[in-house]
Amino acid sequence: MPARQSFRLTLLAAAFALITCPGHAQLVITEFMAANSTNIMDEDGAFSDWIEVHNPTGAAVNLSDWYLTDTASDLTRWRFPSTNLAANAHLVVFASGKNRRVPGAPLHTSFGLAAAGEYLALVHQPAATPTIATEFSPAFPEQFENVSYGSYQGLNYYFATPTPGSANVNSFFFKVKDTKFSHARGFFDQPFNLVITTETPGATIRFTTNGVPPTATTGTVYGGPIPIGGTTVLRAAAFRSGWQPSNVDTLSFIFTADVVLQSQNGAAPPGWPASWGANRVDYGMDPDVVNSPAYSATIQEDLKAVPVLSLVTDLNHLFDPVNGIYSNPGQDGIDWERPTSAELIYPDGTDGFQIDAGVRIRGGFSRSTSNPKHSFRLFFRKEYGAGKLKFPLFGDNGTDEFDGIDLRTAQNHSWSFGGSANCIFLRDQFSRDTQLAMGRPAERGWFFYLYINGQFWGLYNWDERPEASFAESYFGGSKTNYDVVKVEAGPYTINATDGTLDAWQQLWNICNAGIDEPTYQFVQGKNPDGSRNVNYPVLVDVPNLIDYMLVIFFGGNLDAPVSNFLGNNSPNNWYGIRDRTGTDGFRFVAHDSEHTLLNVNENRLGPYPAGDVFNKSNPQWVFQKLGAGSPEFRLKVADHVHRHFFNGGVFTPGSATNRFLQRVAEIDRAMVGESARWGDAQRSTPLTRNVEWVNAINNVVNNYLPVRGGIVLNQLRTAGYYPFTPAPTFSQHGGIVDPGYALTMNAGPGTIHYTTDGTDPRLAGGAVSAGARVYSGALPLTESQQVKARVLNGGEWSALNEATFFLRQTFTNLLVTEVMYHPPELNAIDGDRYEFIELKNASSQEMELSGITFAQGVQFTFPLGARLAPGAFAVLVKDLENPAPS
Repeated sequence: MPARQSFRLTLLAAAFALITCPGHAQLVITEFMAANSTNIMDEDGAFSDWIEVHNPTGAAVNLSDWYLTDTASDLTRWRFPSTNLAANAHLVVFASGKNRRVPGAPLHTSFGLAAAGEYLALVHQPAATPTIATEFSPAFPEQFENVSYGSYQGLNYYFATPTPGSANVNSFFFKVKDTKFSHARGFFDQPFNLVITTETPGATIRFTTNGVPPTATTGTVYGGPIPIGGTTVLRAAAFRSGWQPSNVDTLSFIFTADVVLQSQNGAAPPGWPASWGANRVDYGMDPDVVNSPAYSATIQEDLKAVPVLSLVTDLNHLFDPVNGIYSNPGQDGIDWERPTSAELIYPDGTDGFQIDAGVRIRGGFSRSTSNPKHSFRLFFRKEYGAGKLKFPLFGDNGTDEFDGIDLRTAQNHSWSFGGSANCIFLRDQFSRDTQLAMGRPAERGWFFYLYINGQFWGLYNWDERPEASFAESYFGGSKTNYDVVKVEAGPYTINATDGTLDAWQQLWNICNAGIDEPTYQFVQGKNPDGSRNVNYPVLVDVPNLIDYMLVIFFGGNLDAPVSNFLGNNSPNNWYGIRDRTGTDGFRFVAHDSEHTLLNVNENRLGPYPAGDVFNKSNPQWVFQKLGAGSPEFRLKVADHVHRHFFNGGVFTPGSATNRFLQRVAEIDRAMVGESARWGDAQRSTPLTRNVEWVNAINNVVNNYLPVRGGIVLNQLRTAGYYPFTPAPTFSQHGGIVDPGYALTMNAGPGTIHYTTDGTDPRLAGGAVSAGARVYSGALPLTESQQVKARVLNGGEWSALNEATFFLRQTFTNLLVTEVMYHPPELNAIDGDRYEFIELKNASSQEMELSGITFAQGVQFTFPLGARLAPGAFAVLVKDLENPAPS
């Protein structure tokens, strides 16, 4: 019984390229390009990669039995159409993934080429046994932009002048081998000598330590081991006349013993500017913190409390008075993007990454020149090197491919900007974590220290940006199909960062005209009974909208999705995401939740009329409109409230506090470094971890989280979003029970109606479901099942209480019989998608698998009702919609 699961494993493998042309083969691959950006366009105007096939014989060859493949285990992956390739002719096939096989028209394979290198072969199979005519195995070598690769007089070369469709010429492209280093980037406590080498004879190595990339004529010529005795950022490349130079390698070596001494007098470090344009300047580590008896013995270890991201760049890119992005923080857009190197360094030596990227300043109000600590955004594009960052930043629960990432810091309530004693550094992350804990899409994040050219820049927070590539990663489909709507600053109007505003306009038109029950169902694409109506568009994901707004209400968010600070209750800080080709409506993601966890009595339910103007529309206005016109929507809200505010839900005191304290533990010691760097940015006496931060944390833990849920529940009840009739309670709220467990239910006035088949005991419109039973006594549980119950009291239904119960079982004959771990031959097409685990029921009786979960390594729980017949197998795969190629 195949089932979904989510896990990610990593396999590292070396690769080399070999081209083979057996003597009996009629056709050969003579040239290909795996990084085409300006070479030749396909018929769509796209610069697709391409493969050139040559017929070296004196007669035409029919291609009907010929194939191209990038997968060694699937030699017939893409088949040529039945067409002739003339004698001595060359044929260009675009490796675009578009899969076009029309004779006489441009041909496109069903796969693309990976510039990093992968398997490639031309195969002839007129019968059962294939013949490999040309093969690059196990992989062709790394490819370079607009440089082709292929054969010339029996040998393989890179070609500086590609010749798609004609014979190759000796325009050979030679690239200097990469530089190698005797020490890896990381933390050090003892001086060492750094040795740099390259395998290219006659090459000259040049290096810099000021962040500027070396060139063939700039930088220091390497003449022998380089003494490294303190925090150093080194950039090196190798050059040879007439050859393409190696790429620039960047390594950061961090010595915490000298980091704590950086600019203790506040003066600019050597080579750094004394002013940052009109921006407030703050340098160095405060001796009042570094030398304090409370921190002096631990601060060097505190500087290793979280990972490090080291940005290395020409300082003029940041601080030039005219063109520097840090000196001009209010500027945005691609014209204010600058090149940088980014290195992730783990203090324990775990492998991180280095990638060249573009960097901009990010944020809104925090761009103020009175704030000396700005946030950044990194962009990963081919003009810098890799087109994407490929790294599991957020572990197995997040994507491992990024077009960009935000480097966010505490902003409004921070020590660096305003000197706020309310700084806890966790307000934004708590809202994100809560949305994820509700099972909703949300921005993932964790914490790190930032260095700029070796200067310590304090504590920061990774932050996903919920735009089209985010949606593609987590919802599937193509990012080109997503509409992403957000608020653009100045004059704070909504805008489509991806796609169009058409669907949002349609949703607004419906809501603005007034909601009743039929229109409430229409925006969900449903019939009145809740079933799907394929003739209706799906404009809003109602469960997502409700949970998003509950995050806003619980946090008391003053700046999203409606702002207290912009006048006329303008919208701010929200994202809506919808796939135009899918069946899900707009989903909303909590973003920039700095103004939260403040006033425990804050009421953010509204109403806020700003959305009556289209350019001021926002998810809270949609929520209000649905609530004003639809009792069904209000009861749906009540059901979500009961799920999250009772029975250990995300807003109960214990759950909320535990989630918060997990993040507190992550940055507990890291706040010492933040205090030393920025605690005195707005005052002479620094704000510190042991006083202001601990006090602010304790205020949230002791005075906000324990009581906030009850306050918001009363606000929702008063506003008509939670009934006065209490929901029933269960003697045990789900989980594992012994067979025959007697489940009891209790309630106040009214009658308890319940089901055990997963349906709601209440029908849309308010009638009792025909499948519901009236509770009259203990319910014996003889199988795993979901129980749903409501109270009907004088015409008012309570919120739904639901829980899933799993019978306690012992499994001695459930075996793991096979595991597929990241098949290397499928790497180029996302090989980990095809990982699987095979299980077998080795007993003679049917097994119920409901609720069985993996303890570690794999994240999967068998759903309710899952069963496995005697002797049968279950296969867990990562991607059920895209099985491995056969």
